Amino acid sequence: MQSDPRIRDALLALAPRIALFRYAVATTLDRARATLGAESGPNQARATLGDFGARFLDPERFAMISSAGPLDAAARDALERVAGLLQTVQSAGDNEFVVEVAPGASVVDAVRARFALLGLVFDAAITVEQVRRRVYDASQQRPDVGYPFERWSAGDRKLAPPLVVSISGTDLDGVCLAPLIDGCARIVFVVNGPATVAPLARLVSPGVFVAQADDVKVLERVREFEGPAVVAVMSDGEARFVHDPRAGSAAWQRIEATAIPAVSPRKSVGTRSAWQQREDLAHLKSLVEQPVFAVASGPTAIAASTGVTTSDPTERLTSWLLDQSGLAAQPVAAP
Repeated sequence: MQSDPRIRDALLALAPRIALFRYAVATTLDRARATLGAESGPNQARATLGDFGARFLDPERFAMISSAGPLDAAARDALERVAGLLQTVQSAGDNEFVVEVAPGASVVDAVRARFALLGLVFDAAITVEQVRRRVYDASQQRPDVGYPFERWSAGDRKLAPPLVVSISGTDLDGVCLAPLIDGCARIVFVVNGPATVAPLARLVSPGVFVAQADDVKVLERVREFEGPAVVAVMSDGEARFVHDPRAGSAAWQRIEATAIPAVSPRKSVGTRSAWQQREDLAHLKSLVEQPVFAVASGPTAIAASTGVTTSDPTERLTSWLLDQSGLAAQPVAAP
């Protein structure tokens, strides 16, 4: 899969996020191994206290008064199981972060499945902590078939592993991805062949970085962004735009469109009808278009009609009422 230079470039651009996820894996694995190696006495006390607590309390004395006993068989089995899983993830290459979607297959199912597989790291962290605190319940053990995105905590979603998804253009539909856009998730689509004109337009919202671009250089703008990002690297006549939440408060300030097709879609592409595609394009145009304010009327036109430039709304309204009644033009009688 990495024979495609776009995939290699995307993985390189996402290297900091991959490194952050791997750091979480390594940290959890170290805690699992430390707990396994500290079955009793001072070693167990040191594991219970943690590195910080051991600086201030003598592990040998703490072991004399600690009520925590050695691990039972179920807890030890659980730790060994998650340690093996974490070791597998840690040893895996970058292909773990690449998803290839077969033509005609569901992109959202493929992304969900990979998130669930990599999400086992977060489930493992929960198990390690439960064993350390001696609250692990073997009856609640879940099979290692996946830990779905919906169960990830807010902290887990901040550490979300990035994904590079190779997909046929006809299968790219951004709407179905909305439930997976949270935390600091990064999903980069390497699109093969023509796609609908604006497949990611519906994902544009105030806090989400969204882009349809010609190459992965756009990911440089996401490096320091603290939020979810969805990028499609495309090569046909689709729209090209970048929506950066940091660029302003209004949609037209946040979005840059470098190419919007002039011809409206006339035929279906994949599962998207021509009408749906036209709506996607219209939605994108509405986001890009800057507001045009009509000439004000009524009280808001007071400054123009009366020459009053005060910003006080009461004075402006009074001036406008006088002007409309004709009293403002009448001379004031001498006393």
